Amino acid sequence: MNAEHCKAYTLLQEQQIDDIHAHGYLLRHNKSGARVLLLETEDDNKVFNIAFRTPPADSTGVAHILEHSVLCGSREFPLKDPFVDSSKDP
Repeated sequence: MNAEHCKAYTLLQEQQIDDIHAHGYLLRHNKSGARVLLLETEDDNKVFNIAFRTPPADSTGVAHILEHSVLCGSREFPLKDPFVDSSKDP
């Protein structure tokens, strides 16, 4: 990572991650405070993810129930278990 290209960020932590053959950088966006995790590897695949912290207000399990509801599909896209279906051989 070239720090000169990341002037809008502050480097919080840098670490070699041998288990996945990567070098990791934890950055903070100076203007918004958003944290960014950057992993450098030899892999040519490019992947990104945006996640929001959503701590539950109680222990009723509503978030887990919603997760299962969303992953069960809909009338237009009926899919009982997308993870099982995506791992099947073509």
